[in-house]
Amino acid sequence: MHLGEGTDEYRDPVEFFRRTYLTESLKGMLVAAVQRLTTGGGDPVVQLQTNFGGGKTHSMLALYHLFSGIAPTELAGIDEVMSAAGASRIPTARRVVLVGNKISPGNPSTKPDGTVVRTLWGELAWQLGGKPAFARLAADDEKATSPGDALRELFNDYGPCVILVDE
Repeated sequence: MHLGEGTDEYRDPVEFFRRTYLTESLKGMLVAAVQRLTTGGGDPVVQLQTNFGGGKTHSMLALYHLFSGIAPTELAGIDEVMSAAGASRIPTARRVVLVGNKISPGNPSTKPDGTVVRTLWGELAWQLGGKPAFARLAADDEKATSPGDALRELFNDYGPCVILVDE
């Protein structure tokens, strides 16, 4: 999705929400996310647990699109989410998409700006703020060592952010 691949119903936020039925659990997750980024309520970490085909990817796409910066009035059903969250607006958030089985220290990826990323935290930093953010933990990415407080500092400096982790 974040690579610009897929059909319109998945890539386009308006079309995605037009075709999505907001179940109570999906709506609840979106309400909590809006609260987290507006009032500080809601859980900072949400673990999606469903059977295969249970909607985890669809739920993550909903979060991805909700915080894309598009006007919430353009997204079907989001007026209800905002009302339930007690929010008058939805902030734009930096969005990070991490797919664990696509990241390996032994198989680094080269970004369009030439940055070579080896680790999950290197990928996270690069998606949050490009080369400048990555530079703050480049040595840990290269050595595959824990970046420690550097991640917290990145979240503070590049927030609000929504980080979606799959497999």
